[in-house]
Amino acid sequence: MPSMDDENVFRLPEIKDEKSCRRHSVIGLANFELPSLRKRKRKVDEDTLSIQSFDVEHKKKSRRSLLRVSSLANLLSPSKGSNKRGSDGFQRSISFKVPSSPASSKQSLTPYKAPSPSPAKRRLSRTWSDMMTTSGIIPKELSHRDIKKQEAIYELYQGEKDLAEDLVNVKKTYHDSMKKLQLLSDGELQQIFGPIDSLIPVHEDLAMKLQNNRRPDGTTDRVGEVLVDWVPSLKEYVTFCSNQVFGKALLDEKLTDPAVEDFLQRCQNSPFSRKLDLWTLLDGARSKFIKYPLLIKSIKKYTQTEDEDTHYLNEAIKLSERVIAEADKMTGEAKCRYYRSRISFLYDDDKCEALEQSSMLVCNGTLKNNKSSKLYVFLFDKVLVVTRMANHGGHQGFQLYRQPIPVDELVLTDLKDGEVKMGSFRSAFGSGQTSKNVFRVSFQDSNKGQSHTLIATDEHDKRQWVQSIQKTLSSMKREEGDGEESISKTTTAASTTTASTTASTTTATITAKTTASTTTATATAKTTASTTTAKTAATTTATTTTE
Repeated sequence: MPSMDDENVFRLPEIKDEKSCRRHSVIGLANFELPSLRKRKRKVDEDTLSIQSFDVEHKKKSRRSLLRVSSLANLLSPSKGSNKRGSDGFQRSISFKVPSSPASSKQSLTPYKAPSPSPAKRRLSRTWSDMMTTSGIIPKELSHRDIKKQEAIYELYQGEKDLAEDLVNVKKTYHDSMKKLQLLSDGELQQIFGPIDSLIPVHEDLAMKLQNNRRPDGTTDRVGEVLVDWVPSLKEYVTFCSNQVFGKALLDEKLTDPAVEDFLQRCQNSPFSRKLDLWTLLDGARSKFIKYPLLIKSIKKYTQTEDEDTHYLNEAIKLSERVIAEADKMTGEAKCRYYRSRISFLYDDDKCEALEQSSMLVCNGTLKNNKSSKLYVFLFDKVLVVTRMANHGGHQGFQLYRQPIPVDELVLTDLKDGEVKMGSFRSAFGSGQTSKNVFRVSFQDSNKGQSHTLIATDEHDKRQWVQSIQKTLSSMKREEGDGEESISKTTTAASTTTASTTASTTTATITAKTTASTTTATATAKTTASTTTAKTAATTTATTTTE
């Protein structure tokens, strides 16, 4: 391999004064150019190439790159021998202030993060034994039965206090705040919250009466008479429960408003709500209302039979059940009105008169047909309606699927599991899949309309539907029987009246005839007697004259 000549080797200039050289290099940084390195011409035979030539060329390239890097490093970085003052000046001379761009400033800011929700406020469940343990007074003469009675009474008392507290919280925090912030109008607030103002005094009154009826030792002897006087005030719940149907629908509609949704979410995350939403708090009052017969029965269970309080407890149970039945009736009528208004018809001819006459919603829910299509079925007291869920102007509604079946023409058929096959188009060419929990509803006259094979979710759901339909059919037959009986009674009464009138007329006629005959006989007798008397007198006179 030919050797390199010393003349062609690039040498760095010798640096005498390092400080002046660095200043000169900084000033002339823009005009600084590295000398170009040219390859040395070599005469190489075409056929004689060695590997060493490639190695030398690679070493030369790496040496040149190292020279360039070292020269730039010497220009931009101070040397070890420079003093502190010179290095400071050099750093100030080469430092450039670049203004931060808006994009970089935005990236440096951390995004808003909502604060973590506060811990929920837990409500401690206290019993009568806990209260007595806290006070330090536990009567030793109480039996196990007496202790159970005191626990039942205290459960009723504590429940009234908690419910009154929740209702006050809903009134002040939700109702009044939404009114002040103008999130809802007065009419909307009345529809969602109902007569909540009248419910608070009802529960506060019972809690105060039970507390005043408690003895100094913590026991309560009798509560039956107090409950008999208080239970009629529960009639406020009749309006409250019937109003909940439309209130829940309006609340769900208002949740689409971002302001309302944000307010309710903030309230739910606050400690006072105990992580409960607004509707759970409102519905809690209704749940407590329907439990009053059970609570009173629990007190009666541990009361002696011969005790006078037992009579009052039985009376309170009857009164509470009567109020609950009235509330259920009003709620059913409200549900009936609500769902009737949500059912739409494609044609006016599809409207059913029995649906307009219905006043009670017996059962409703989602079922499937044998084609696996979801249907929403309503069982009213007068008609069964099969619909499909639809959206009408952003509101959930129901569109009529088939002709409604009046209850007086309804036929229920309970089908066994595996008896019906799924008839979808996909499985039409296969073996088919059998279904469970199936029943069929149809017309008595098959020409009037189509039958429906309905599939329930589970066995419990099917049992509920079948029992509800059977109960509705029995009620309809009973009403028809009562109607026929009343008609027959009316006919019988009319026949009896006619017979009585005829008998009276006949009796009167017979009496009149008898009277007339008697009068005629009397007159004849009198005439005969007069004739006889006259004849006797004439004979007597003739005899006397002869003599």
